[in-house]
Amino acid sequence: MTVLLAFPAKWVTHAHTFTAALAFATALFLGWAAGLWKKLCANSVARWPVEWFPSVSATIGDHVPTRAPFQILIALCATPRFLLLIVQWLVHRNPSLKSRPSGARRPKTALADVEFIVGIVRTICCGGWVFVTSRDQPDVHDFFMILYLLLTVPWMYLSAVNCSSAATASRRRLPMYGYLCTIPPLMWMYCRHSFLKIKGAYTYYSILEWSLVFWDLAFDSLSTLELGHLQIAFVDSSSPSTDNLSSVTTTFTFAKQPSELEPSADEPLVDWTNHGNDRPSSSLRLGLAWISDVYFGICFWTVFTGLSFQLFYWSVWKLALAGSELALMGNLAGYLFHSKSAFRYLVSHDAQITHRSITIFLGMGCYFLPWPFARLVCLVVGTWAGWLALLGTWVRVKGSEEMLAEGQTLGLGIAITMLLKYVNYSNNPFWSLLNGSSGGWNKTGLVLGAISLAEYVYRPLDLHPAPPLPEAPGKDKGQAKSTPPTVLQTRLMSLGLGTAIHLIQTFLMDAGTVISWTWTGYPIKGSTLHPHAGFIIAATALGLVSIPNALHPAWSTIGSLGALALYAFPDWTGFYGGVVLTYYLSSILPSYVRAASACSPATTFGNALLAYIVFDVVSVVTAAYAFVPMGWLLRERTDVVLGACMLSTAAGAWAGYSLDLPSGSSLPRRTHRRTKAVQRFTLISAGLISLLGILYSFSRIPVEAPVPYYPEHRIFSAGIWTVHFGVDKDGRDSQRRMRDLVQGMEVDVLGLLETDLHRFVYGNRDLTRVMAEELGYYVDLGPGPNKHTWGAVLLSKFPILNSTHHLLPSPDGELAPAIYATLDIQGEHVNVMVSHNGQEEDLSDRTLQTTELARLLRETADKPTVFIGYLVTRTGDRRPWPYQILMEDGRMWDIEIDDRWRWCEYMAFRNLWRVAYARVHESDISDTELQVGKFLLGKPGQKVIYEDNQQLYWHVGEGDIPEPWRLPSQFRGKGVRGHRYVVWDGPLYYLPPKHSELRGYGWDWSTALDKTATIERIGGVIIDP
Repeated sequence: MTVLLAFPAKWVTHAHTFTAALAFATALFLGWAAGLWKKLCANSVARWPVEWFPSVSATIGDHVPTRAPFQILIALCATPRFLLLIVQWLVHRNPSLKSRPSGARRPKTALADVEFIVGIVRTICCGGWVFVTSRDQPDVHDFFMILYLLLTVPWMYLSAVNCSSAATASRRRLPMYGYLCTIPPLMWMYCRHSFLKIKGAYTYYSILEWSLVFWDLAFDSLSTLELGHLQIAFVDSSSPSTDNLSSVTTTFTFAKQPSELEPSADEPLVDWTNHGNDRPSSSLRLGLAWISDVYFGICFWTVFTGLSFQLFYWSVWKLALAGSELALMGNLAGYLFHSKSAFRYLVSHDAQITHRSITIFLGMGCYFLPWPFARLVCLVVGTWAGWLALLGTWVRVKGSEEMLAEGQTLGLGIAITMLLKYVNYSNNPFWSLLNGSSGGWNKTGLVLGAISLAEYVYRPLDLHPAPPLPEAPGKDKGQAKSTPPTVLQTRLMSLGLGTAIHLIQTFLMDAGTVISWTWTGYPIKGSTLHPHAGFIIAATALGLVSIPNALHPAWSTIGSLGALALYAFPDWTGFYGGVVLTYYLSSILPSYVRAASACSPATTFGNALLAYIVFDVVSVVTAAYAFVPMGWLLRERTDVVLGACMLSTAAGAWAGYSLDLPSGSSLPRRTHRRTKAVQRFTLISAGLISLLGILYSFSRIPVEAPVPYYPEHRIFSAGIWTVHFGVDKDGRDSQRRMRDLVQGMEVDVLGLLETDLHRFVYGNRDLTRVMAEELGYYVDLGPGPNKHTWGAVLLSKFPILNSTHHLLPSPDGELAPAIYATLDIQGEHVNVMVSHNGQEEDLSDRTLQTTELARLLRETADKPTVFIGYLVTRTGDRRPWPYQILMEDGRMWDIEIDDRWRWCEYMAFRNLWRVAYARVHESDISDTELQVGKFLLGKPGQKVIYEDNQQLYWHVGEGDIPEPWRLPSQFRGKGVRGHRYVVWDGPLYYLPPKHSELRGYGWDWSTALDKTATIERIGGVIIDP
């Protein structure tokens, strides 16, 4: 074999650095030389000279004179880039023997492989944002750039960690630190530009963006320090050998490690916690370690539930499968344990630190990113890392009694998360979907996470969970050895653990979920959020201390009976069943994870999380079956899904109960000490959490009745709003923004649609909390999640005397919900109907549904009534379209017959004087506007009669009616916060006919009715009729 060409490997680094630097420098120079500098600096907020330096994206992609040369040069950079990845991978995977000290640990080849994969994906992402410009496809460009910037962090970290020389590693960390320090001010400047619209901020953002390019190139340029001893050779294997090339083969092989570093085939994996000293740490230090682990449990559940919430953002806005559902695969981390090299790394201390860091700082720290897809990517990676952090410990501990402590710690994370959500209006304050304006405590969460992580890094080894002691062959022959799990036990444990995780996410992620399942309306016949949510929190916390025999079949039977009662019975019986189910799920968690950790890790945890994903999906299909292929198979079959979950969980519990788990003398002494300490801490914490939850829930009971906006007048406003599951177009929770608009429009009676949020896909939230508690409303939550609707809610500042929930006929599409309530408004009974009919595709459904609504309305035709709902029809449409059915058969009056721009939302009324009507733009909170109407009660004993449409739709100016009749003026013109009156320049106003004897009512804020028969005002002038 003959060497045809050979050159130093470090030339690859030189070529990569030179070509990449030349590409960016050329683009920047040509932008100036071609006279494009002012155009490159211009942006949506400001232009030259306020903005005086261009961004990277504008420079390389906005104009042909700069784009073409840059893309040619960056394409030439691809060859040295991929060669650099390969060469660096080989060096890190096979460090030279002389570079490693004697007795060094075996190289972590898995880390080098991960580094190589990250490098490949990162390079592809680089191609995405340099060849797809911000002017061509801005969303695609931004996505690849964000992903590239995120992947650069693990690329730099792994490249530095895998360096064979400590000196080289130190030098390569310098540009890495520069890169990391640049990111916070970069994001701050971007926020100042994009959100605060501060002129000149983009220039500083651009300078920082170019700094990232510099740090990136500087980091890769230092790879030459590791390649000095290598050459790249091209060999002709067909010619006779003229050199000493006996080691060269004609097939692709990996170089072998020196024999002294290779373990034997049956060498046991020595646990890293066994290298500590024998002196136990203090009780205080033990307590600090326990607090740190509990907080990581909070972080894990935060990221885990945040992923489900975030990934359905696209499904909600598209009302169809959007592909983002594949992000659930971020839970399949357990299958990594199939690889032996991955196994060794995943159970190591370094892996624990890495995965905890990713979970906290990526999964929770991505809250500042304005792009939902970028946050989704971070949450997928954070969830993946979170599972690896948990499973890395569980697999190592192998069914030890110490796994009970691990399960209790994780369960306390659930209980505390539930309490935090309850305090924060049903939103987890650490979710990345929240920010400061939507109720997030993100910075607090990250600071606590950093403290927790620092404690873990410096934690003494005796405070980490320890695996069971290895069985000594030939010793104590009379003692039976532990029996490994059978295949059947492993499979049942996998299925049971998966369904248990699904049930925990369904019922234990919010204190109001069980209550929403059992709510039936007014008068109240069962539990309410305040104070009974506190008892749900207590059941979750106290369940963690009932460890003995938690997997006994009898206990699973009791838990199943609780689930049956919750599903089958409303009000108190269902609530008691929900408390039992909550207590059961919490109590089995420690024993379940202990039993599962004794089984084959990849099979058990991989299959368990796959089962969890399957049950997550089918639970959604029970309500959203119209948008899922073959979804009709599980239409409204929550009973089947819940029953299968409980049966699988009970079967897994039985399998775990029958396992032979390590105990007694097979466990290290420090295991007994730590387990007892954690049990003691858990008992104290469970008591405190229960007490806090119950006391806080009682403190939230309203002590004052809600007050209408015009309490002294016989007038009220009603509104209807389809709020799109409380997620705005930025993918954030919209409760507080909704509150601001509702308060600004002074709505007394409000119907909200698409509000069934007590599902894992919507974060198990209660959309009414902020408005009801801060503005003061009575609340009817409508049909619960077990009724398979999209949800309808009634908020009222007037007492709700009676309300009934209805599931309207829906043979083809989703079940349509309706609430029919009677309110006490100024001493008179007024009926209000809130409904959400089916979609455009299901005309027959909407016809049947509207027919049923008309029947209910017709039964009380003599009562003052307001209809606020979702019809999907055009104004004036004839049968079988819903419009004519509702107005004629229901004996209702359309609020404005000339509003022909409606399609979804409609308002109608009868036996009331309508005085105002408006439509308000939703901004980006939802995809449907808020409609508001204002109504006057008739004089006592007098019938409300419009003689013809001229009386019914007689429009007047705002100055022709008294102030209490008017709608707020702040939404005229451009409005506020993106909300403005639409269709018309402002509200439409109406004057009741003269025989109403109310034309003078409310002038000068008068509440007297006796004078209104003799005077009236038109245009502010008093007229004596």
